[in-house]
Amino acid sequence: MKRYTLLIYLLAAMSCAFAQDMGETWFEQANTAYNSGNYDTAVVLYEKILATDMESVPVYYNLGNAYYKRHNYPMAIYCYEKALKIDPSDNDVQANLAIANQAIVDKIEPVPQPFYVKGWRNTRAWLSGDQWAWCSVAAFALLLVALFMFLRGRRMGWRKFGFFMGLVFAVVLAVSVVFAAQLRKSSSTQDQAIIMAPTVTVKSSPSVESVDLFVLHEGSKVDILDGSNGWNQVRIANGSIGWLETDKMQPF
Repeated sequence: MKRYTLLIYLLAAMSCAFAQDMGETWFEQANTAYNSGNYDTAVVLYEKILATDMESVPVYYNLGNAYYKRHNYPMAIYCYEKALKIDPSDNDVQANLAIANQAIVDKIEPVPQPFYVKGWRNTRAWLSGDQWAWCSVAAFALLLVALFMFLRGRRMGWRKFGFFMGLVFAVVLAVSVVFAAQLRKSSSTQDQAIIMAPTVTVKSSPSVESVDLFVLHEGSKVDILDGSNGWNQVRIANGSIGWLETDKMQPF
C-alpha cells in the first residue's frame, strides 16, 4: 500500500512539473504571438495557462493587453481586475485598467469614502498578500530582537529603546497579518463582477417582471451582495443596488 501511495505522489509531482514546463512554454509562445500582432493566438495560449490553474499577475496582465488590442474591453478589464486581486500594488496593471475603463460607456462616480477607510485601503494596496505575509514574518523577528533588548539590556537607554521599538514592531506585525489575511480572502472570494452583455437592465427584484431601476453597459464593475435562482444582487460604485441575471456578468 505504501508503494502505491509513493507512486501516486511521484506521478503527481511529475504532472505538476510537466504542467509548469508547459505553462512556461505557452507563456513564451503567447508573448511571441502578442509581439507579432497575433492577438487571437496570444489569447488562446494565455487562456490555456489559466485553464491549468497557473494564475499569476503576468498572465492576467498580458491576457488583458491582448483582449484590449482586440477591442474586447470587458474581458480586458476583467483580466486586469483579476491581476489586481493577486497583487493590488502593481502600477502597470492599475495604469492599463484606468485606460481600459476610459473605453467603456458607463462613467459612474463612486461614493466618497471616509479618509480613514480610504487610507486603510490605500495602505493595504502597497504590497501583495504574499509580501504582507513576509512583512509580518520580518516584523515578528524584529519584535523578538526588541524584546531581547528590553529584557537583557544592561543600560536603561537600550531597554527603553527595545521597549518602544517592540511597540512599533508589534503594531507592524498586527497590521501586516490583517492585510495579508484580507488580501488572501479577497483573492479567493468572487464578490465582484464585470458586466459582459452590451446592455443590461438592473431590476428591483430577481424577476424579469420586476421594476427597471437603471441600465448598465459592458465593462462596468459591480459588487455582488447576494444571489438567488440565477440572479445576483449587485451594487455599483455610486451605491445604487439592484438585481441582475447571473449570465450577464463575469464574477471575479
